[in-house]
Amino acid sequence: MRLVAFVAPLVLLAGCGSGRTADILSAVGSSDAGVDVFADVVAADVAVDVAFGAKACVDNGQCDDGLPCTFDRCDLGKCVNIPDDTRCDDGIYCNGREVCLVRRGCAPGPVVTCSEGDPCLFVRCLEETKSCERVPRDADGDGDPDDHCGSGHDCNDLDPTVASTVSEICGNSRDDNCNGKIDETPCVQPKGDICSDAVVAPIGQTTSLSTAGARRDYAASCGVSTPEVSRDVVATVTIGDGPSRDLEVWATAGAEVALALQQRCGETELACGASRLSTARLLGRSLPPGDYTVLVSTQGETAVELRPVLLDATTKPTNETCETAVPIVPGVLTTVKLIDATKDLTSACAALTGELTYALTLAERSDVRVLASTALGTGTAVVGLRTCPGSELRCRTGGTLLARSLEAGTYVITVAATGPIDANILVQVGPPTVAPADQSCATAPLLSAGVTVPIVLAEHESSIAASCFSGAPSAAVALGLDQVSDVLLVARFPSIDMGAIALAQESCGAEDRIACSADMGPARVNRRGVAAGDYRVVVSDTNGLDATLTAYVRAAVPPTLVDGADRCSSLIVDIPSTGGFFTGDTSKAAADFDTGCNIATGDGGAPDQILRLVLPGPRRVLLDMSGSTYWTALEVRKGATCPGVVVPGACQVGFSPGRSFLERDLAAGTYWLVVDGWDRQAGVWNLDVRVVE
Repeated sequence: MRLVAFVAPLVLLAGCGSGRTADILSAVGSSDAGVDVFADVVAADVAVDVAFGAKACVDNGQCDDGLPCTFDRCDLGKCVNIPDDTRCDDGIYCNGREVCLVRRGCAPGPVVTCSEGDPCLFVRCLEETKSCERVPRDADGDGDPDDHCGSGHDCNDLDPTVASTVSEICGNSRDDNCNGKIDETPCVQPKGDICSDAVVAPIGQTTSLSTAGARRDYAASCGVSTPEVSRDVVATVTIGDGPSRDLEVWATAGAEVALALQQRCGETELACGASRLSTARLLGRSLPPGDYTVLVSTQGETAVELRPVLLDATTKPTNETCETAVPIVPGVLTTVKLIDATKDLTSACAALTGELTYALTLAERSDVRVLASTALGTGTAVVGLRTCPGSELRCRTGGTLLARSLEAGTYVITVAATGPIDANILVQVGPPTVAPADQSCATAPLLSAGVTVPIVLAEHESSIAASCFSGAPSAAVALGLDQVSDVLLVARFPSIDMGAIALAQESCGAEDRIACSADMGPARVNRRGVAAGDYRVVVSDTNGLDATLTAYVRAAVPPTLVDGADRCSSLIVDIPSTGGFFTGDTSKAAADFDTGCNIATGDGGAPDQILRLVLPGPRRVLLDMSGSTYWTALEVRKGATCPGVVVPGACQVGFSPGRSFLERDLAAGTYWLVVDGWDRQAGVWNLDVRVVE
């Protein structure tokens, strides 16, 4: 179905209702605050060709305009250069949807501002989820929105200690809990709020504390992530007579918690422990007998369990750098206490703690495995392998780091963690083994389009720089394209696993990565208009499990802009039985169809559009909404007449950056695809339809 209309160019370029026109005007320096985000029609671009005079042609090869973002073809003896915005996509959501301009190429589109003009909402664009976050106004950050807005009950949104979510404090002559009463019962009298009222915490016992009603009275070198809403209480710990000892203090709370150890209350700090978690830990080393103060800080008011224990006196480890690494013995379990290590070395694997270093010497070429687990505490060990001086060769968060066929020499193993833990490290050294062919981009086996292949990651290293996951087992396969193609890559992982897939140039460096996606479900990369050539597909996961990979490849097709298709009585947009690529904008549509997986809002839910697909026989159909600008809801219905009956299990909401994805075996018949949105969301959508016989 052809939706492009050839109309007067001046009228098109001056119109105020077309989002596509707005994008063009914005890119050339004009603006119109009243325009929509996307196109009504592509005619504004085509009109430029009309104005300049379309070139005569006899075949598609004569119509190449030199712009990679246009689909060039010869149509009825005239060249048509159809812009394809998706080919301009830089993968960054918050900087706006890039547009393709005829005769100019890619240009930036309007930045995603998320602004709604509502003073009671704080909005921002989140690149991680590719969506707008909307939270009620909460100026003091105490978690209770301003009571001037309908969603909150905070009667003083400038004071984080006053909110409907906190306790009423006895005898302070103010309405702490915003119920309109002052000092009413029940109320709390905080215990341990100040130094003179410190709670005694006996060694080896668990002491219950509470920061309810407490204020933020004391400073420490570390603390919770939002100090404006923190509360602190004070405990006293006594080390009895005898030799100097290490004092280890654990705290577990119902919210984020941090600890500080002081010589005397409010004076010299001896140690500090903050993890951004609900568990914190600190270690005071070689302390003489006496009384010590533990400052407990929490994010908001919550109950806290505090447990101090005495250990043999130690000194702070010195193995913090390559030069100070201590030898580690293969086959012998080493326990690493990660409390007060400093961050001295950079790593591709993120860690909260600093790292300690261990030297491993190989007398001959060998395979090395570093097994890491958590012995005590909350968090995951992060290990790395490097040459010193030199760069990091491998890293791994949890599990086993594998490095094959290392040359004889000395290497440094780094141990850090995502929290203050004791980590168990076991190094295994064995004879060198040959890496599987898919461990390297140079030897990657060829992937045939449309064929599902197994990817076994259990014995793979984290050595491919183009991988989406730093420090995760990865495998590479080769993908050859003999023409400009639309490529959809689908990697499927076990339900307990987080997986990722990347499309990269064949050299496979981090800078060669073309597209990347990670997901708990099928991970997908959808790239349109990929030039002919040799590429690599890199699959990785967090747990080193088995996966499968399929590449769906077709000759590049132009986008079909869906205008209207708002209801059953609208002009029907037909999807060819072989599939295609469609894009539209529901922000101008009505809410006509209740989709089964959408939120129950009544009156049709979110604005929607509907398309028809007729299958002449049984087919496997993939529906991918990658690149859509909002949380989509996609549903498949079947029936001779619109809107048909819902196909069981064929509805999916796209909360993730990959948006909605459905893969179904469908019988011959007429199907209706409803493009909807979650919780009344609407906007620009993409729908890639792949039909596989």
